[in-house]
Amino acid sequence: MLALGRKITDDNLLRWSSRVSSWLGDFDQVGMSSTWALDQRPAEAHQLDRKLSIMCYLSVFGWLLAYRTPRPQRSALVNFHLRQMTLLHLITVVCLVAQVGLLSTWGWSSLMVSGVGIGAIMLMRMLGVMAAISGSCEPLPLVGRLAQWLLRDL
Repeated sequence: MLALGRKITDDNLLRWSSRVSSWLGDFDQVGMSSTWALDQRPAEAHQLDRKLSIMCYLSVFGWLLAYRTPRPQRSALVNFHLRQMTLLHLITVVCLVAQVGLLSTWGWSSLMVSGVGIGAIMLMRMLGVMAAISGSCEPLPLVGRLAQWLLRDL
């Protein structure tokens, strides 16, 4: 009777462990295993980091996707570009609020002032996308070093 109980227990354990290993095998195939160290990441992870850093600059949703990625899974490249784009988003909001505030006093000429600011921000976004495509951590002119200093905990 004891041998039969042991065989049933071993059989259940084997089925359970094979089910778990098939799940973990699937996670390993798509690159979601938690057993990799940060310096032993596969090439697909580096490609994902570049894609996340590019998406930071392209839209608010791309920035949110990069921001919502857990910190241990973010690389230094993603963190660098995420900080820069966060500061650019804040500057964009300030430009738009200033434009609305100046609209009552300056009239439609406030659109030209804010247009210059938004144009400079778009230029910086393009420079950031080019740096993210090349995979480098080059700071943007005027705001790059400030973003790294102000948002170092991001």
